[in-house]
Amino acid sequence: MATLIPSYSSCVSRMTSGEKRFAQRLEAKLEDDYLCWYDVPIGQSMRHPDFIVLHPRRGLLILEVMDWKLDTIQSISCWSVRSRAD
Repeated sequence: MATLIPSYSSCVSRMTSGEKRFAQRLEAKLEDDYLCWYDVPIGQSMRHPDFIVLHPRRGLLILEVMDWKLDTIQSISCWSVRSRAD
C-alpha cells in the first residue's frame, strides 16, 4: 500500500470526488515503496498539481485529475478538451 502525504483522512475534505477516488486507488493499488503527495507546491511558480507520485527506481510522476464525465465532453484532441457545463 502506497503512502499518501498528507494522509487521506486529513485532506479528504478539500478533495474533489475524482481526487478522492484516485487517492484511494493510489493507496490501494501501488506497492509499499511508493510515496504520493497531494496538493503540494512545486517549482519557482509554486504550482499545485493534484498528485506527485515517487518510486525510488521508477521515478517521478506528476498528475492532474480531471473530473470529466463522458456525457459532458463535447470534443477532445491532443491539445484541448471542450466540455459542456452541468
